[in-house]
This record gives sequence, C-alpha cells and structure tokens, in this order.
Amino acid sequence: MLYTKVRKFKTQMSFISHRLDFFDSGDFRNAVHRRQTFKNPIDLSIGIPEELTAEHIKAAGIHAIQHDKTTYAPANGIPELRAALAEKLRNENGVPATADTVTIVPGLTTGQLLVYLAILDPGDEVIVFDPYYPPYPHLASMVGAHVVYCSTLPTFQPDLPTLEASITNRTKLIVINSPNNPSGVVYTEATLRKIAQIAEHHNLLVISDEIYEHFVYDVPHFSIGSIYPNTITMNGFSKEYAMTGWRVGYISGPSEIIEAINELQQYVVMSSSTIAQHAALEALKHRPNLTQKYREKRDFVMTHMEQMGIEVHGSGGSFFTFFKAPNDMTDLEFVERAAEHELILVPGRAFSRLHGFVRLSYGADLPTLHRGMTALEKLINSLPK
Repeated sequence: MLYTKVRKFKTQMSFISHRLDFFDSGDFRNAVHRRQTFKNPIDLSIGIPEELTAEHIKAAGIHAIQHDKTTYAPANGIPELRAALAEKLRNENGVPATADTVTIVPGLTTGQLLVYLAILDPGDEVIVFDPYYPPYPHLASMVGAHVVYCSTLPTFQPDLPTLEASITNRTKLIVINSPNNPSGVVYTEATLRKIAQIAEHHNLLVISDEIYEHFVYDVPHFSIGSIYPNTITMNGFSKEYAMTGWRVGYISGPSEIIEAINELQQYVVMSSSTIAQHAALEALKHRPNLTQKYREKRDFVMTHMEQMGIEVHGSGGSFFTFFKAPNDMTDLEFVERAAEHELILVPGRAFSRLHGFVRLSYGADLPTLHRGMTALEKLINSLPK
C-alpha cells in the first residue's frame, strides 16, 4: 500500500501543530516505497549523483574520528573550512565573502529554515518561481510569511515583467535556484543581472541556491551575489562531492544576516558535524570535474525523450528534466503508469502548483538510464495515439 497524505490531525484531541499543514512528503515517500518493494526498480526519482563519496574524503572523516576531532564545533563552523569556502566564493563566484560572512549548516534545507527564521516576520512576502524546490515555499509559509508564486512557463526562465508586477510593499525576498531543481533550467547572466536591478530598485533580499553550480552544460554559471550585495548565497557538498549523507552546507551573505543565523544555530542545531566539516575541508582540495560526464548523460536522456515525442524545456543544468506528461495526462496518472514498468518518477505537483509535469532524474548510472529510457518508450508506445 502506497503512502498517502494524512489529513492533518483534525481530531479533537490532537496535539500536533498546524505548522505541519504546510507539508506533504507523500510523493517522495511513495517513490521510496516503490524503490523498496519493486523487484527490479528503475529509480529515476532520486536527486543524488551516481558517484560515491571519494576515498580521500572518507579518509579525512576517519582521520577526524581517530584524532578526536569529535567535539562541538563553533556554531558557525570550523574556522579553516569557513576560510577555505570564502576563498572559493571570491575566486570562483566573484562573491565578496570572508570567513566571518560564511556559516556552515547541516544541509541546505536546514539552512533555508535558518535563513527564513533570521529574516522573515509573519506577513512578509516571499517571491518563488514555479516550479520550485519544495522547502522554498513551504518553510516560508510555516514561519508565517506569504508566498507569491511566479510562473515560468513555457521555458522555465523567469518572466521579469511578472516578477516586477508581483512586488508589493510587503515583499522582502526573491528566491532563486539556478541551475534549477526540478526543471534543470539555468538562468542566464542577463536575466540574473535584471533580477538584481529589480531587487535593488525595491530594496529586496535575494536567496540564491547554487547547489548545482558545477552541473551546467551549455552556458557558464553566474552567481548573482557577485553583483548584488544583498544576496544570500547558499551551497553545499552534497552534489558535487557526492556527500549527501554527510550534511554539510554553507551560507554567505550580509554580515548582519550571517550573525543572526549564527545566533539561531547556537539554539537550534548547536553546530554541524565536526567530523563532516573536516571531511568537507579535505574535499575542497581535490575538486572533481563531472561536467562532461553529466552533459553526456543529459544528452542521452534528452535525445531519447525527444525521439519519443516528449516535450522538454530547460535541462541545461542540474540532473533533472521536468517534462509535460503526454496525452493530457495528469502527473499522478503518468507516474502510476510508469510504475507499471517499474520505472520510478516523481509527480510534478511536488514541485509546482501545476499537475501536468513529471520530474525525471538522470543522476543514475548509464545502465540504469538505458533501462529507464527503454521502460519510458514502452510506456509512451502503449498510450493511445
């Protein structure tokens, strides 16, 4: 039996906070359930790279344990890692960071919550481009902010006139994610410069989630924080370094905001894992280059999907495609039909207010992608013409 959304605890004796009304992880739990129960699953649902954590990173974690680097770290992270990340941000992204304007967080989802707690009051408005990574709007709603959604159809690029029209005197923040999860779209430098101009004109903050910055295939990655000082740049080690389970992210931004996040961290998480931070510091010394490998996987998937007549936009970065379900099917209908072929996908409604799109991840290895394209073709061919 698949997991479904539990209607949020409306019994007379409920002790559960209404904050949970903003969350529904059922679509992701359904994917996990299928992964565990299918005899031979083809999992193109999960947002992780195929690589395993490199040996030198694991060795650094083991070394930290063996040399008793296992006590609390400072709330904002170990100084060596913050200094190394500030140097990376300055040299690679053009973001004017220092060790004091970088803070280490136990993963970017926790980081997102900490940022919201630091800057948002009830009634503040947050602009989120649709489709989106689910914590962006839902965590904002949970802390009492009002989310304003900006559609990006049909290309998944931000529509700047719509953005401008969405701003009110209560708007405080624009959330950007490029390369994007789930669409794979990469915002152009020209677009990001215009967003910076709009934000500056209205005195707004910008959050820029750049966790997929090294999965960009057609144009250079551009960091909006290099041109707009009121940017909160977020990144981490999960994707590029295949460290999803280590839970190491980092945030850089205006010193006032970073200091507020550090204050919150002292009470909310105390500190990120000291062991994982030492492993992350070692990771920075040996950077992998995955761009060509993932470009080839992107091209393989895109070529096959286009041959099947599937409409795809975006897919210039990250390792996701967000495609329109054919034959006017809903996302749930298509995902259920895919499951009949043991192909696991995620319905687009997990990432959007739209119900006609489906997310496919090509983070998996090439043999799995071959199986996935074969199963997808069988599904497409079985649909009425």
